[in-house]
Amino acid sequence: MLKELNQGTWSRPTDKSAVYLEIAPGEQWGIRVTLIDYYAKVEAVDGPRGVWYKAPQRYCSILYPPNFWERLRGITLEQKIMQAVEEKRLVAQEENARLKQSGS
Repeated sequence: MLKELNQGTWSRPTDKSAVYLEIAPGEQWGIRVTLIDYYAKVEAVDGPRGVWYKAPQRYCSILYPPNFWERLRGITLEQKIMQAVEEKRLVAQEENARLKQSGS
């Protein structure tokens, strides 16, 4: 599991996957990180049950282990995941701000 992801909750829906869900109190949008056998999926989600099917890249990133050239530059899968997490946190913040504006 990723040490930096400690503000939400981890679950193990299957033996081969782990899911991290982070939604701030009082907010509707948050992030979900799904670690599966050989790849990771990082999503900005609308609530804990939010599901995307073929979501736009703004909301969902699928990350694979670093290729040869990335490994030469010292990039790890954990770094790729954390970069995507930061991007999706920004998307979730934007969506929460949009909801607050439309609700006012």
